[in-house]
Amino acid sequence: MLFEPPIDLLVKQTGCRYAAAIIVGARAKELMSKISASLNGNSNLAINYAAEEVARGEVVGSKS
Repeated sequence: MLFEPPIDLLVKQTGCRYAAAIIVGARAKELMSKISASLNGNSNLAINYAAEEVARGEVVGSKS
């Protein structure tokens, strides 16, 4: 379960919960393919890293 960053912050960055889920999921998938060795195959770490990047504004989506 994701506690940090809070979902409200991700929604603020992305525009809606659906967009937040799609963007975090896509970034986590990208991280798993690029740096899977350092994540030791742990998809939860990839999701946490992706969510933190979205919260910091490093990964952006459209706010339509």
